[in-house]
Amino acid sequence: MKGATPIIAVILLLLITIAAGGSTYLWLSRTQSTLFTQTTTGIEESSKDVYGRISVVSIWNDTTQLCLLIRNGSDQDITYKEADLKKMAVLVDKIPCTFNTTALSDIRQSEVVSFCIDNSTSKCRYDGTESSILIKVEPPFGNGDSYEFTYP
Repeated sequence: MKGATPIIAVILLLLITIAAGGSTYLWLSRTQSTLFTQTTTGIEESSKDVYGRISVVSIWNDTTQLCLLIRNGSDQDITYKEADLKKMAVLVDKIPCTFNTTALSDIRQSEVVSFCIDNSTSKCRYDGTESSILIKVEPPFGNGDSYEFTYP
């Protein structure tokens, strides 16, 4: 039996080494996967900020509200999701206004969507007494646009 003890010790050391190597491999592959995912997400978010663009195509006065037609004018294949558009700021003569979010939908590059500004809030009124107003659209990422609307 004296000769069996060193053999068992060597087998145990080999099993411990294999287990440690397997654990290290699993840890490294999970870390690499996490880093890859985070890097990809970070690059996508950065490209949205750099290349994203919303353009105001036209504005018209519907009898009770002011409606806008906006275009995704991004330089790359960037989609503004409905949730992103709901976070968008719309300013009428530098005053933030609420707008109808029910008509919003995802807009891919070069697509358009229309929505209307709520005329019920007292601080955001446009009754046509001024000859023109400045509308500014600021998306949650990328660049927005300004449009001067002149009353007919």
